[in-house]
Amino acid sequence: MTIQNTALLIIDVQYDFLPPSGSLAVPNGDEILPIIHNLIDKEKWDWPVIVASQDYHPKKHISFASSHPPQNPFELLTLTDARGTEYNQTLWPDHCVQGTRGAEIEYSLKDKLTKWEGDVKLVRKGTHDGLEAYSAFEGYITDFENPSESSPERSNEHPGELRSAEESSLSLCLKERGVHKVVLVGLATDFCVLQTALSALSSSFKTLLLGPGIRGISPEDSKNAMDKIQQLGGKIISGDDGADWENQVDGWITDG
Repeated sequence: MTIQNTALLIIDVQYDFLPPSGSLAVPNGDEILPIIHNLIDKEKWDWPVIVASQDYHPKKHISFASSHPPQNPFELLTLTDARGTEYNQTLWPDHCVQGTRGAEIEYSLKDKLTKWEGDVKLVRKGTHDGLEAYSAFEGYITDFENPSESSPERSNEHPGELRSAEESSLSLCLKERGVHKVVLVGLATDFCVLQTALSALSSSFKTLLLGPGIRGISPEDSKNAMDKIQQLGGKIISGDDGADWENQVDGWITDG
C-alpha cells in the first residue's frame, strides 16, 4: 500500500520496557511485536517516513528513584527541573540508561528497521539529566542506523527555553515530508504513547492509536488515556471486537 501523507511512530520498544527482564517492563508488552512487524512489512505498508523513539537517559536522571534517596520507585515526588519548573514526578526504577542493553531497541524490530528501504528516523528523548520527557516531540531527531550522540539537550547545562510540540524537530521533520497524519504504536499507553499522541494533536496532526499495537502499565490509566485522545479528536482502533484492524487503519489513512 502506497502511503502519501501518514507517518508511523513507534514509541519506546526497548528492552527495559519489555518482559520478562526489563527493569520497567510493561505487562504483556511483547505482544505488540507481531503487530509492529506487520506494519513494517513494505509489501503491505509503504510509509513515507517511520520514526522510532528511544528513551535515552543519562545516569542519575531526574526521574530515577535512585537519584532521590531514600525515595522508592513509583512514589510521587515534587521536583524542580532544569528549567526551574516545579512539577510532580512519578519516580521510576533506573531504566534505558545510555550504553546499556535496556536502552536498546528490541533486536528484531531494530534489524527490520535497519533494512527498511526508505526514510527511518530515530528520536532520542530524556537525554538531559534534569528533564523528564515522555513525548517523542520532546526529543532530538537523528538517523536511525547511525544516530548522532551530539545534542545540546544531552548535556547537563541549561537546556534552553521550552519549545512547543509544533516547533519541535520531530514536527518540522514530519511536515517537511508532507505528513499530516500519524499512526502510533509502542509503549506505554498511559505515559509515552499518551504524551506523544497529545503532542501530535497539538501540532495539528491527525492521530490514530492502534490498540493491538500498544500496551500500558495500568489498565485503568490506559483506558483513560485512550478516552482522552478520542475526546480530543484522535482515532482509536481498539481491536477488542475482533475486527480487521488492517482494513480499519487503511480506511483511516485513505479517508482524507
